[in-house]
Amino acid sequence: MSLWTDLLGAELRVIPVAGVGTRAVLIGEGPPVVFLHGRGGHLETFARNLAAVAAGGYRAIALDLLGHGLTERPADGRYTIDALTGHATAVLDRLNLDRVHLVGQSLGGWAAALLALATPDRVAGLVLIEPAGLQDEAERLSDTRVQAAYRSGGQAYEQPTAAAVATRLRGLLADPEVLDPELVQVRARLYAPDEARAVHRSVRAADHSPWLLTPQRLGELTVPALFVRGEHGHTPPAVVRSAAQAARAQVVTVPGAKQWPQFERPDIVNNAILDFLGAHP
Repeated sequence: MSLWTDLLGAELRVIPVAGVGTRAVLIGEGPPVVFLHGRGGHLETFARNLAAVAAGGYRAIALDLLGHGLTERPADGRYTIDALTGHATAVLDRLNLDRVHLVGQSLGGWAAALLALATPDRVAGLVLIEPAGLQDEAERLSDTRVQAAYRSGGQAYEQPTAAAVATRLRGLLADPEVLDPELVQVRARLYAPDEARAVHRSVRAADHSPWLLTPQRLGELTVPALFVRGEHGHTPPAVVRSAAQAARAQVVTVPGAKQWPQFERPDIVNNAILDFLGAHP
């Protein structure tokens, strides 16, 4: 199988959003479900999920976040989480999506939660897959596993060889052998331009701390939410449980998965997403 056979039938668009050309892929018909990828990622993160959600009777939409993938860079060069969230909100406006479900992974989960907090009437439900923003940077990097992943990931931004990108992606997986070589090639090509690597360094360096998803902030959520975590994910289980409790959300733990459960175990994650969507139409 290939990324592109996974996405057969999808429509690829470049959407002008506040002067920023934004790449999006759309597949299926029905209520819209918008997917937001993680830091340094791109919409192919969800290649194993979009068609399955579309087959469940939904319009699945994934986009490249601001400055990521093939989405253009903003004139002001801001990549704080509120800027990324503002861009995602503008995409919904441009597509005339008044009410959506949101599925966010890592940094995309953080943006999805902030979007739901800012515009709760617009969000029917929220699926957060290994969301970022539950810990501040110092606490997160105190974990030696996260430190190692952070260092290896940074090498892919400095020298985007296939080997460096593969090392970066394997760090997201419980079983490194399931890594798709085609995905490595796609990401290496996307990282090749100097400006793309500069964006990722800027995203890393930005001060996102004012928008942390503290239990207090998550307690303000008024939309249904589901947390999806990998059994071997970096965020401590107690932190996820505390966040989910504050948000009055269910937690699904995906066995044999790490930071990318939607890629490693798409069968489990797709079913969890569809069950959630069905319960919160």
